[in-house]
Amino acid sequence: ICITKTKNGLNTDPYSSSWLKCAAYFLADAVSVLNFQRPSPVHMLKMLRESNKNKINELISPITESIGIERATPSLLSRMLKSTMGFSDLIEDNSHSKIISQKYRYMIENSLFSDCYFYLGYINRNNFKKIQDLHKKPELIHILKTGFDLESDTTKIESEATKLHKATNYLLSLSHE
Repeated sequence: ICITKTKNGLNTDPYSSSWLKCAAYFLADAVSVLNFQRPSPVHMLKMLRESNKNKINELISPITESIGIERATPSLLSRMLKSTMGFSDLIEDNSHSKIISQKYRYMIENSLFSDCYFYLGYINRNNFKKIQDLHKKPELIHILKTGFDLESDTTKIESEATKLHKATNYLLSLSHE
């Protein structure tokens, strides 16, 4: 569904890049579950890295490429944190942002930049999917641009959506073997 929303909204939906990120995180969840691991945003990237080589785990690379973990830098993560905390406060209204900040601090202090990037995006995905009537809230795109570290190049978004679509189909084909 997220990949379809990405492709259908490429030139019209400001949230199409957000849907792409969501698709990648949902695929990461699927790979995690198929490896008999409980999805955990803080530890998932480490678990995916340490997974045995098999057909399912061949999908890890396209997933992490679509998420964009290679872009993680301390300055970007600092900006992502502020947006993620603000987005969390806006959507959840439960002081979860304090926990997000503590986990961020731990990962930064331990130089787990890619893991932190993954974690912040995962939290944003969880909050993004809770929003009802998304198109009645155009102001959220400004928070998400930073919180998700969104791509604006439609050619790249379309290319990543195609990769994730192929990865999804491959994953589904494995379930029929």
